[in-house]
Amino acid sequence: MEKSLIKESILALKPYVPHDYNYIYKLDANESPFNIPNRVIESIQKKLSNLALNRYPDTDSTELRRELEKYINVDYKNILVGNGSDEMINIIINTFVDKGDVVISYSPTFVMYKHITKIIGGRYISIPTNSNFQVDIDRIIRKANKEKAKIIFLCSPNNPTGKKLNKEEILKVIRNTESLVVVDEAYIEFSQGSIVGEVKNFKRLIVLRTLSKAFGLAGIRTGYIVANDAIIDSLNSVKPPYNLNSISQLIAIELLKNKDDIFKNIEKIKKERERMYNQLKNIEGIKPYTSEANFIFVKVPNNKKIFKGLLKKGIMVRAFGDGILENHLRITVGKKKENDFLISSLKEVINNEEIRKN
Repeated sequence: MEKSLIKESILALKPYVPHDYNYIYKLDANESPFNIPNRVIESIQKKLSNLALNRYPDTDSTELRRELEKYINVDYKNILVGNGSDEMINIIINTFVDKGDVVISYSPTFVMYKHITKIIGGRYISIPTNSNFQVDIDRIIRKANKEKAKIIFLCSPNNPTGKKLNKEEILKVIRNTESLVVVDEAYIEFSQGSIVGEVKNFKRLIVLRTLSKAFGLAGIRTGYIVANDAIIDSLNSVKPPYNLNSISQLIAIELLKNKDDIFKNIEKIKKERERMYNQLKNIEGIKPYTSEANFIFVKVPNNKKIFKGLLKKGIMVRAFGDGILENHLRITVGKKKENDFLISSLKEVINNEEIRKN
């Protein structure tokens, strides 16, 4: 295709290309190690037979939003649902950001904020975290006010570091800027202190949530936005009709009705996270960071060599590139058997003489 036909804002972007590796244990994508409970699967199968797949889905996902209302204790009219957090981020940015407008976040963080901002021709500004990956809230506030930023994205707990902002830090950003503040709580179920209840108090607050992580529904890509009436109305003007298919709606509804099972799995993951962290701390030459998500961020001597060494043993983890993320891995918390194999394999790989030479 002639490059002259492609938008200028797209030319420098690279497509997402998943790696085609052979592995036994997949600990790279922050997925839940638990599939949805069998009794929920049986309930879904029964209801699927009555689903009119020849008809378009409920464009407003009303029943799903009412189940989410029960879960987060926010009126369903203040909830918008769609195909995972990525579509939600896309809708937010396309609603509020014009070409040349500024979007601010910090680095490292979730890459889609920057990617979608660039697609629509916005200007993305990233504020580096410190050497311990702590966010400089005051610097973000100063930069947002100076640049008249349209949106500030705060990922909490943050991907890939697992660090969480406290409520007062988030409220400080809202109170001291005129920007929309989007708090991405994709991993909040593995932590505490959601900001979602504050949407009724702050007209510029948007909260992003997903069912992909804690609820184990990465395969159906269901996410949602929580915000005040005016913001939801604006977002609905951009949201495509029928954006969430009938099967995804059905599965999400059934799982929310049986969320006690999910909470049990979350507790298992949190316990494994702490056990993994304590074991990683005892491996000479690496530094794990405390996490409030379902993964652990780890500094290692040579992440590319360690990644390859683990892959040879059948373990897939996430290795990052250069800059502040150089020589870091992100390891998803799996089941005990997976985590034990990861720990023993990592010890063997780390002790390899070639890796110690860096």
